Amino acid sequence: MSNPQVKVLRSVDSLSFPALALKPTAINGTEPKDATDNAFTVKASSVDLGFWECSPGSFTTARDGVNEVILVLEGKATLVSDTGERLDHQAGDVVLIPNGWSGVWEIHEHFKKQYITISA
Repeated sequence: MSNPQVKVLRSVDSLSFPALALKPTAINGTEPKDATDNAFTVKASSVDLGFWECSPGSFTTARDGVNEVILVLEGKATLVSDTGERLDHQAGDVVLIPNGWSGVWEIHEHFKKQYITISA
């Protein structure tokens, strides 16, 4: 029986983001732009791992069918739920955005995160 290989999926200093593009769900006249570097997907188990960055601004979002765990690599942001709960987070924080959550991202400083989504 062979042992699967361990490998580095991405090094933070070698991320490969495409050009930032305007968020289609931007709100309040803001113009946040984002990009994703998808590092790994396991189709059979519905696990997706990648990196995301976004410029300052606000936009709506929802987590339908997935739980998302993020590690904030850079910047500051606030998640505001549809019920008004606020969660400020910044570089070094690990955050869980649970299945069924919806609300607004408020990006205060250019933001980078590593994410893992797991189907609910």
